Amino acid sequence: MVTYESRSALERAQFFLDKAKACSADERVDFEAYLEATIVFARAAMPRFKKRFGGHPGFDAWWDGPLRNDSAVRFFQTERNWVLKEAPLKLNQIGYAASVGCQVPSLQPTKAGDFYYFEGPAIPATETVKRHLAALKALLGEAEQRFLA
Repeated sequence: MVTYESRSALERAQFFLDKAKACSADERVDFEAYLEATIVFARAAMPRFKKRFGGHPGFDAWWDGPLRNDSAVRFFQTERNWVLKEAPLKLNQIGYAASVGCQVPSLQPTKAGDFYYFEGPAIPATETVKRHLAALKALLGEAEQRFLA
């Protein structure tokens, strides 16, 4: 069922992140597209939030302070700007090769997300995006409660 909440930018971002996480190793093109959509929708939440609450007393101080200085906000702004203005998402990739002469099979990733990272090979790109999306949801949720009060 389509609702106001289901159409929100943050819910759309979560939708595309879930799609990215579900991609098999053979669906890396889809994975990259879903991850880009996640980032674009996450960033879209901020101007939508400003439109809704921008006239509230104290909004400008919050917008120019805590919001602009938040690491999740900076992540989505930087990555979204790159995708929209420069090129496809900048992702680090892990290469996997079959072992030669080895009796034990080589690691064969089953998920597309196993190939990509932002922070380091031990932290999949989807985990980085998931962490930043959760932080953004919490930040905007707390601010919404303050501005609705």
